[in-house]
Amino acid sequence: MTADTGPGPRGLDLYRQLADLQHESDRLRVAAAARMAFEDVVARHNEIGWKDGVDPREAEAIREEAAEYLSGRRPVPLPISSAELIAHARRRIEVLGRLVEAGVEEAAEGIAEAEAELADELRKVEAAGCVFCSIAAGIAPATVVRDWGDVLAIRPRGGVNEGHLLVIPRTHVENAGTDPKVSGRVMECAAELMAEHPAANIITSKGAEATQTVYHLHMHVVPRAAEDGLPLPWTPQQTAAAARQTEGEK
Repeated sequence: MTADTGPGPRGLDLYRQLADLQHESDRLRVAAAARMAFEDVVARHNEIGWKDGVDPREAEAIREEAAEYLSGRRPVPLPISSAELIAHARRRIEVLGRLVEAGVEEAAEGIAEAEAELADELRKVEAAGCVFCSIAAGIAPATVVRDWGDVLAIRPRGGVNEGHLLVIPRTHVENAGTDPKVSGRVMECAAELMAEHPAANIITSKGAEATQTVYHLHMHVVPRAAEDGLPLPWTPQQTAAAARQTEGEK
């Protein structure tokens, strides 16, 4: 590429994409740092409740800092999901690869860096063993019905009816009580789907005693119809189904 000819329209477009990716990298770094700072405040706040010998002035400072988040004066930063980092690394590899093809050899170094970051995030997802994280990262297959960027709606295997969907955040949180901000966003998306049906259930669970089996927040959106015979816990249909089963065993 020479100063006389310039990079050309295609090269300029690639450089613009690379600049956008750099801005996104900066945003992710800042967001990750903000989340780490928040988690540090939470950890220190929890610690002063049981740790002996904490300086009273230090404890008061920690409580005041935590109060900034609890009161809403300082927004609680969302965690950065592995799925988001994986998608970003893949996009960088794609754009940098095009630059290498266009003759920008120094872009190869950026590819190696992005590939290392991608491999590291993929290892984290696989080590966690969370099927929904794997789906969000594009590792495990799933039928994605809607993608809001930070939240997905997928068809569950063995759904209870044709319209049954699962709404999951790309960010890993264990259940609806783990991170109210993430839970609120997932509920917002689930409500959008629910609005498309005249009748439906939204169901989520916390803990094995409440029938949770996958420990990644998910909300079931289940369309309903009169006399559909769908037995769900805590409903008259469940009682009726149990009665029919008992009658059949006699």
